[in-house]
Parts: sequence; structure tokens; C-alpha cells
Amino acid sequence: MKDSRSLLFLVKKILLTCIYLVSCSTVFSVNYTAYRTETPPVIDGIGDESCWINAVWSPINQPIDGKSLPDSTDFYGRYKVTWDASRVYILMEITDDKLNDFRVNPKDNYWQDDCAEFFIDEDNTPQGHECGATAYNAFAYHIAAVARDKASYTNGKIVAHDAPNAIQHVIDLGEDCDTWKALNLDDHVMVKISKNGNKNTWELEFKIYDKNYNQQSNDNTPVTLVPNKTLGFAIAYCDDDSGERDNMIGTVPDHNDYSGPYPFYRFTNEFGTITLNDSVLVSSTALHRTIITDNILMWPNPVNNILQVRSDHTVQQFDKIEILNLSGAVVLSRKFEHNYAAIDVSSYPSGVYTAQISNEKYIYKQLIIIL
Repeated sequence: MKDSRSLLFLVKKILLTCIYLVSCSTVFSVNYTAYRTETPPVIDGIGDESCWINAVWSPINQPIDGKSLPDSTDFYGRYKVTWDASRVYILMEITDDKLNDFRVNPKDNYWQDDCAEFFIDEDNTPQGHECGATAYNAFAYHIAAVARDKASYTNGKIVAHDAPNAIQHVIDLGEDCDTWKALNLDDHVMVKISKNGNKNTWELEFKIYDKNYNQQSNDNTPVTLVPNKTLGFAIAYCDDDSGERDNMIGTVPDHNDYSGPYPFYRFTNEFGTITLNDSVLVSSTALHRTIITDNILMWPNPVNNILQVRSDHTVQQFDKIEILNLSGAVVLSRKFEHNYAAIDVSSYPSGVYTAQISNEKYIYKQLIIIL
């Protein structure tokens, strides 16, 4: 009898451990559903096409380097994604109070200046990717936040983002792990940034290459993208306020593993994902916002587990959060405290709902899909 009790206790302990591990992997998973566009957006840093208006924002709010998240006046970021058969398109908004690029040569400690890093794993397979023999298991595009004169690669002067000779240089390590021998991959990504005060709107067009990429060849062909394909994906923004990187904020948590066995910049294990959905969002089906501010985020969307809601609004303080079904019936109502809520929606029937936060004067609404 004692042995059977011990066995039962051991089984329960193993099951609880498995549940805990599954829960942790879910918490740390950042999965974005990208809807297809029938018309490619014009890469001009404006982002006013219908594919962008109808796509859903997702936050860049994880302090990857283990430091605390900077104040929203120092850094604030979000992004959205769409795709077609030939390209992945990303629209990104970055609020950064200081843009610095102290290193003239694009290959000189490029991660220390303001730049955005886009990690793309074509086949979404856990593996090493940094450089050397495994370099092209995934790409880690480092894209400068400051434009330089494209007439001189190693000594280009800083120019305005909208200057006709402006370019945002794109760098990644290849077969050689010496950063001074990093590759110029300007032709992999089309980038345009527009600036409005401290807010920088990035519009990007990515060619997607698989692990058979050959850096010695000029005949590499991007993969053709198909519905239901899943890409490994992560964004990290390097924020330089003092002459070197002060913060690194991204889309995936650091898992307390930045210096551990599987850091994201060397391994794909901790990337999130982009899943390519064949649906084309139009205004009648779009998950759009009826908003009083851009400083409110609800993610992920679509959601099948935990819906997270955060307000960074500096003027209005919201005190109530509600979820309504399409009939307008309130299915959840509770206090919205400390500008953040995490809501378990896994028990709700699949469908379209309205999530809203409010106070006595204002209300913010967003359509969400519960899977």
C-alpha cells in the first residue's frame, strides 16, 4: 500500500511538473497571425495602406537584456505584419527620445548604436544560428535606425531619413564570426523610416531565405511564401542614449537566459512565430481600433489563452475592463488596476468579441478574436 501511494505521488509530481513546463512555454510564446495582402504596401515609412489599417498591433515591450523596461518617453515600440507570396512586410513604430549612431562604419560594433534587430527563421526549427556553419539557420538582421549617405558604405555621412541618398544599412554575421567581416545585406530588406517628433515609423519589406543560402553566390532565390507557413520570429531594439547600448527591448522575454545556454541571439529556441494566414482583412472584418489614444495595447490578437491589456496613457486613468460578445452582452467585467490586466479567455466560445477599458469620461474599444 505504501509503495502504491509513493508511486501515485511520483506520478502526480511528474504530471504537475509537465503542466508547469507547458504553462511556462505558453507564457513565453509570442505568436503573431499575419494576414495576407492582395496589394503590396508602398515602402515609404507612412503605412497608410488598407493592409496596415486592418492589421493588428503587437507590443515590443520585453527587456531582453534583463534590465527594467525604460520609461515610455525614452522607448515605446509596437509592430504589425502582413505578407504575400514573395515578401513579408512589417510596420513598426518606435518612440525613442535620442537616436544615436556614433560609429560611421556599418560593421563597427553595430549593435551598440540605435538599431532594430529582426530575427527570422524560415523553417521555425530550434537550432543554433549566430555565425559559422549554422549562420543561415536563421537571419539576424541588424538595421540602423539612423540613415547614412549610400554613396559611401564605410564613411557615409548622417543624412535625413527622407533624403534621396539615405539608406538604413542592414548587417548580419555570416560564415565568419568576426564582426568586422559581417555581411552587407542591404539588398535583403527594403527600409524606409519617417519621423514625427520622437516617433519613428519604420516600414520594411523582407525577402525570406532558407538555410541553403550561399553567401558566395549572387543567385540566391527567396522562398515562395504559402498559407499556414510558420516562421520563427523576434524583434529586438537596441537603444543607445550614451554612446553604447543602454537597453535592449524586444518581443520575447529574456527567460533569464541572455547569458545562458540558449540565448536568442545564438539560438532560435526562444523565438516567437509568425503564422501566415490566407485571409485578407478588409474594413468589415478588420480588428481595428476605435481609439482615443495609441498608448493602449491588447495582445495577442487572435487569442486562445491569456489576453493582456496595458495602458500607457499619461493623462487618462482607466478603472474598468469589460469583454462583450457580438450581441453586446457583457461576459466579463472587472476592475482595471495598475494599468494592466491579464485575462484568461480560454473558457469563452470561439468568436469575435469587443474588449474595452473605460472611466467616467472615456472608453477605448478593440475587436478581438478568441480562438
